[in-house]
Amino acid sequence: MPNLFRTSLLPALAILLLGFFSPVIAQDSDSSEDSEKETMLLVVADSLISFRAYHNDLDMYIRIKRNFIKVFEKQDWGINFEAERWSASTPKDGLQLRIFFKSLETEIINDLVFRAWVTLHEDGEKTDFKIIKARTYPRPSRTPQDNMDEVIIKAAEEVAKKLNAHFSKT
Repeated sequence: MPNLFRTSLLPALAILLLGFFSPVIAQDSDSSEDSEKETMLLVVADSLISFRAYHNDLDMYIRIKRNFIKVFEKQDWGINFEAERWSASTPKDGLQLRIFFKSLETEIINDLVFRAWVTLHEDGEKTDFKIIKARTYPRPSRTPQDNMDEVIIKAAEEVAKKLNAHFSKT
């Protein structure tokens, strides 16, 4: 029994511990470079009680967060992005993009429309981008999740255009 422990369980335990700590070690080396960059906080707010046809609000938050950050990282603005759901405990200063999710619905036959009210807060100064509306016409062969991601990406691209125009003025 002692030979079995030394030959099989001890190396397995060492590999397990190495696998556990390697992401932590890799994270520390990247965090020093990223800490110098400014951070934009994406605050996604939606209703606690949903009467929409699409009821999974947590999934919608995750989709908005993932797709907006993916589009924004392609812009090469040189800032980090963090996301938070709801806006009760967000700090008043810093760079914040507040996304108030309004609806994901069908207006006419075979379309999918995403609406959100978007505001930018820079150290307390508010810039209102108004309601962002993005529309797509889903193909029948695509999954509903891909269709939702497509329309959210279109909305994120519209917000990125507005942010580029805003930042080029300042």
